[in-house]
Amino acid sequence: MPPGKIKRISVPSIAAYDLSEQQRTLVRLIVNEGRRPEEAAELAGYHPKSVYKTMRLPAVAAAISESIQLDLAVVGAPLAYRVAKSLLQDASVSARVRADLSIKVLDRAGHIVPTRKDQYSQQKSLSEMSRDELAAFIASNQAEIDKIEAELASRAKDVSYLG
Repeated sequence: MPPGKIKRISVPSIAAYDLSEQQRTLVRLIVNEGRRPEEAAELAGYHPKSVYKTMRLPAVAAAISESIQLDLAVVGAPLAYRVAKSLLQDASVSARVRADLSIKVLDRAGHIVPTRKDQYSQQKSLSEMSRDELAAFIASNQAEIDKIEAELASRAKDVSYLG
């Protein structure tokens, strides 16, 4: 694509759904203007108690869902990204908040942090380990083993009868 050209993409809109003008207005008021369903119903000309029945109609429900997805993609995500970026660049924001936000931004971008589970999956299973490997595994994880055993012991209830 030549520089300066904008690629047009096909985006579904509520016009693609077979909705009455009243239903389109209801969808717009709920999604774009953030009105409560009862308030949107009155403004669109519905009785406030009938709005939930209307919102459950397949075409209306689909239009609301698609409109929300479109709004998130076009407005919400870029806005959230700009806020996150400005917070990351703001030295007055605590280092802890910026570090946490950095991890979340990287995660959303697909740069996933390996978990402990991933590290363990690279090791042999316990049944495949030799006696020496098992001893080394236990030694390297002894602190965690002690912590878990202490937690389990603290939860234990004495069931002995001293009658």
